[in-house]
Amino acid sequence: KIHRQYIEAGSDIILTNTFGANALKFHDDSCSLEEIIKAAVSHVKKAEREALLQTGDERKIYTALDVGPTGKLLKPMGDLEFETAYEAFKEVVILGEQAGADLIHIETMSDTYELKAAVLAAKENTSLPVFATVIFDERKKLLTGGCFICCCAFRRFRRRCSRDKLRNGTKRDASGVGRTDQIFVCSDYCKAKCRTSETERRENIL
Repeated sequence: KIHRQYIEAGSDIILTNTFGANALKFHDDSCSLEEIIKAAVSHVKKAEREALLQTGDERKIYTALDVGPTGKLLKPMGDLEFETAYEAFKEVVILGEQAGADLIHIETMSDTYELKAAVLAAKENTSLPVFATVIFDERKKLLTGGCFICCCAFRRFRRRCSRDKLRNGTKRDASGVGRTDQIFVCSDYCKAKCRTSETERRENIL
């Protein structure tokens, strides 16, 4: 009902009810994380069909997989490993794409290092567009001390060969020469070495 009301009010992008749906935060023996994400995406799709049928509107409604923070601080300020956070986000975004989400909306991040894990997981494991938002206090600072300048920047670069697909952060073949946007997210409190079990050549990908 809430999704439908947003659509009827003119919203083109609807967030799924999955803000806390990740392996580090969600624990429920009655249903799995996959079931939660599938149901959340299907609810938006159903609301889209019902709302547009009622209004006769033919516009496109985009289902945004809502990805919130893990609820934990990454090392060295906390005890959560970067790799653990990456894997948690990876599971969510893969399930979201499989369920039919049109884009990924990473939101309410207060740590650029965790944001980096989420963006990497989304770009390396799905073909969906990625949006990311962060939150600031009254001093215009993140919880970990970062400012808006150090949160995100975009750069144009040329893709030269298929081996660049990891550098580009997508799972598409990047053999064709072209231009694309790359998201840069830096860590405010440590020189982050980004690494997963797949490759060690992603240190400067963001």
